[in-house]
Amino acid sequence: MGKILQIRVGAWTYNEDEVTAAWPKLSALVWSELDQWGPSGMKRGVTELAEHLPDALRFADVPKETRKILEPGARRVAELLSAMRSALADWDPRRANALSDDLEEALTELETLAPADFIERMNRT
Repeated sequence: MGKILQIRVGAWTYNEDEVTAAWPKLSALVWSELDQWGPSGMKRGVTELAEHLPDALRFADVPKETRKILEPGARRVAELLSAMRSALADWDPRRANALSDDLEEALTELETLAPADFIERMNRT
């Protein structure tokens, strides 16, 4: 690495609309909370969804039964995000890539567990 030119290993979402298309119920939960309490103009990528999911689930107006079903998956998502970020920090893109696949799978599993009326319910708040 030079004095001026820095080399970085990172992960970002190219098309944020794909996040909402892939995980509409989780997006409704997280973005509805961040629209109220988060900074304006915030990115809405995969890592942001994963990062804010546990708190959104904890603080949103979600029935206890739903929260109980989704919390273990939200913890798994947070663990995978942390592991992926660690792999990136360690300059291990191969491991980070594998963890990104696991992270997306965990989000997809959680999406299937969210109730069918989740989008409507979150849009009412």
